[in-house]
Amino acid sequence: MPISTVFAAEAISSPAGVIPQQDCLTSVPTVLCIALTAALLYLLWRFETCRSKKNALKDKVVDLQNALISSQKELEDMKKEKHRQFDPYSSPNTKSLFLSLDKDGNILSVNDYACELYGYDDKNELIGKNIIGTIVPTKDSHGQTLTNLVERIKNNPRLYLDNENENICKDGRRIWISWTNRIVYDSNGAPVEIRSVGFDITPRKQMEEELRQMTVIDPVTGVLNRRQFLDDGAKEMKRARRYKRDLSVLLMTIDRFEALNSEHGSAFGDEAIRVAVMACQNSIRDSDYLGRLADIEFAILLPETPLEGAKIVAERIRDEVMHSDLMVDDIKIAVTTSISIATRIETDETIDSVLLRAFNALRSTKERQNNIAVAESPA
Repeated sequence: MPISTVFAAEAISSPAGVIPQQDCLTSVPTVLCIALTAALLYLLWRFETCRSKKNALKDKVVDLQNALISSQKELEDMKKEKHRQFDPYSSPNTKSLFLSLDKDGNILSVNDYACELYGYDDKNELIGKNIIGTIVPTKDSHGQTLTNLVERIKNNPRLYLDNENENICKDGRRIWISWTNRIVYDSNGAPVEIRSVGFDITPRKQMEEELRQMTVIDPVTGVLNRRQFLDDGAKEMKRARRYKRDLSVLLMTIDRFEALNSEHGSAFGDEAIRVAVMACQNSIRDSDYLGRLADIEFAILLPETPLEGAKIVAERIRDEVMHSDLMVDDIKIAVTTSISIATRIETDETIDSVLLRAFNALRSTKERQNNIAVAESPA
């Protein structure tokens, strides 16, 4: 009960509105007790209210902190995902090779696509290995030595900002990579790292090779066509003249080809040409040149070969063709060839003059007999 209410009650009960002194004295402690009790209860209520608010606020702060942490984690995950999508080292969708090498050519890092392209299941199969013998062969298919490739890049960085070279996969398959290289230097200016970005250009190289084959290779026999043979012959002739080296040429034709082709049909012609070409390929070196000059006329260029050596090659070819089992419709047909030989002399300035002497020797031989290898002595 409020104190004002107590005093009002006392005033009403006293005559003429006078409060008895005795009652007033006895009611003061009661009023004070009630007031203190009320104040205490009020304070307890306020304390509990504040504590409840504090606990609620604390819980809210904790919830906000948890929400902030969760949001930060989600943001970090989103950043990582974006980084994974666009970072070439971590994205599985990139079609570029990224490679980092130390100054000695040992692999420091490699991206996922490079591992996939080279056929490796794990990066650890490559990291720490030298690129030579791992992803770069010691020699490419054209015989170019690649063992000092890293040294060439380090010593001539401007020449190797971009380069193309043949690479090798884990299973031995050859691929072509176009590289862009950058060298990282230390504070003293010494190279410490080579960073390279590569693209698989194997399809392009295959197309280039097909185009090259179409321009230099006879489509029927697979040997050099006339134009390429004459181009290669001109280069070898210049080299032989400059260094005074021996050089010989063979001209070969199939005997009685038109008559046999009329008798046995086109199947005979195809088979006879195949036999003649195979005999030539089995009898010459990798450094020699075999070309088709006309329908059944083939030429062989023998660098570093004198007349006697050329005669041996000619006899070997003639003998192999003569003993070949040429079958057409279960009929065995005997095929022979006539071969002429000419060698370079000091007055020869072009390969054409050597070929002309070989042609004249072949024509005069065919007028007399077949199945012969003959050399015309230069005048």
